[in-house]
Amino acid sequence: MDQERYTVEELSAATGHTVRNIRYYTGLGLLPAPEKQGRIAVYDAGHRARLELITSLAEHGFTLEAIGRYLERRGTGATADDLAMQRAMITSWTGDSADDVQARIARELLELGMPRDALAAAHEATTRHMTALAEELDRILRTQIVDVFVRTDHTPEEAAEFEKGLPRLRDLTVEAVVVAFQGAVNRMISRSLDRVR
Repeated sequence: MDQERYTVEELSAATGHTVRNIRYYTGLGLLPAPEKQGRIAVYDAGHRARLELITSLAEHGFTLEAIGRYLERRGTGATADDLAMQRAMITSWTGDSADDVQARIARELLELGMPRDALAAAHEATTRHMTALAEELDRILRTQIVDVFVRTDHTPEEAAEFEKGLPRLRDLTVEAVVVAFQGAVNRMISRSLDRVR
């Protein structure tokens, strides 16, 4: 992948970013400066992967400032493959807008006669616990799966297969969370019934 070379116009065509945005991102430090070959700026696979990651982060609502902080934490030594892996992890979690789904659920619960205060409290509790769970699962995924994979040698086919498996990992994780929640509710109901007997 590192043999790829692009002029700014070619990089623009390959990524869908305008030449102006590419230069703007370089000026902001989101993209490293290109190599110069004479008077021509030459970009490589790392620039392309970084632009694709920027696109994914922007699609997830990150501001340019937040994207800059995210990229800064990743460091300047990230290879094109590392950046592609980051993008694959982010895009594997793309789905329906959470706000749209939550709004639909709230409407249905209100139609069932649920009090607004109870819905607000349940939403706050769910958000708090899901945020903590997401952060912990993300840490496990990065440190025990992705980082381990990145630190070892793989063929391009193996890397592509790993990236392809990330959306299935998302589905399995969501399924595991739902099953774990159902199990917790069932155990709580059993304990409540035991106290009543």
